[in-house]
Amino acid sequence: MRIAMLSLHTSPMQQPGSGDAGGMNVYIQNLSYALGALGHEVHMLTRTAGESESLQVSEGVWMHQVQVAANRTLAKEQLPEIIDEAAEEIATHLHGVKIDVIHGHYWLSGMVGLQLAARWDAPLLVSMHTSAAAKEHESGIPEPGYRKEAEQQLLSECARIIANTPVEAKQLGRFYAVESKKLDIVLPGVNHRIFHPDQDKVRRPLGEDDLHLVYAGRMQPLKGAHLLLEAMGIARREDPSLRITASLFGALSGQTNYDLPSLVQRHGLQDVVRFFDPLSPEKLALVFANADVVAVPSLSETFGLVAAEAQACGTPVLANAVGGLAYAVNDGESGWLMDEPDAQLWAEKLLELARDPEQITAAGHGALEHSGLFTWERAAVATLASYRMAQSVRHRA
Repeated sequence: MRIAMLSLHTSPMQQPGSGDAGGMNVYIQNLSYALGALGHEVHMLTRTAGESESLQVSEGVWMHQVQVAANRTLAKEQLPEIIDEAAEEIATHLHGVKIDVIHGHYWLSGMVGLQLAARWDAPLLVSMHTSAAAKEHESGIPEPGYRKEAEQQLLSECARIIANTPVEAKQLGRFYAVESKKLDIVLPGVNHRIFHPDQDKVRRPLGEDDLHLVYAGRMQPLKGAHLLLEAMGIARREDPSLRITASLFGALSGQTNYDLPSLVQRHGLQDVVRFFDPLSPEKLALVFANADVVAVPSLSETFGLVAAEAQACGTPVLANAVGGLAYAVNDGESGWLMDEPDAQLWAEKLLELARDPEQITAAGHGALEHSGLFTWERAAVATLASYRMAQSVRHRA
């Protein structure tokens, strides 16, 4: 099977935690590699302002950077303007390649995919990764009306929809009236060859005698790093004798006024908080394995790959019970879920864990066991079943 894997607004090969790159990039790259390993031909496609370039990146997998809107730096909010051009340029770039299935990731790629599906007479499957209505409902952050309208059209016209978790499937049914018979649930995976507990011991940047937290992700309000820092400030004021430290890995994304270092100063946390650039998966696995707890304070999250990867390293996760995180983390067994994204609640939990480290040890064992649910090989097989179903429905039509 020849598969076109569309990721218009960010390259699957981009470093997660920088720019607009995050869990979706990890998802597309690893799913493509797993499909290639099963003998299929995968063409990952993204937009570049520079010259078009194609490169084979793994067995059966190609990465195509296709020039669209040449020499223009575009924010994600401007990309709807180039959907028609992107469809035209991608079709031209892959001229002569018979595509059997199109898999669009995020609504922008899905809208391009609708045009390519008509051109290539191939079914379009969509993975939303995040939807405007669900994101708005969970975070309270308004989303543009045009995006919600486009998503409604996309979900109505595509052949099938692949949801990351049962939680996302329910959201799509609730907010977009998607029928369950059109939905397939495919749990994302973890690369267990990279993310595992048997990592080297490394010296922590802030010493050993503490409760050490790790945050990894984009630095933007939706990902909630500010919530973690506010909770640490409250915890320190309530019990200065407990040493709680944190290392945050990632880069500023979107809003330039999201000033986390100033928040650290305001709460007097300069001696217990450090910021670092995004890391490669291999280095990130090392950091996860040597942390006490990985914090995922997102206000909205379709799945939360960071949570799954951390647990695969035997490290429990503290997260908000939003979206797919309520599925990615086994509450009380592989980590802990906060009922609300409230700094006071987080602070109370941090103090509890700092006073009772045996909780962390027990949850670490549960984290490793829970992570076994998530493999890319299993995800690829389930995705292929969805592709076959989309093809059969199209042939019957």
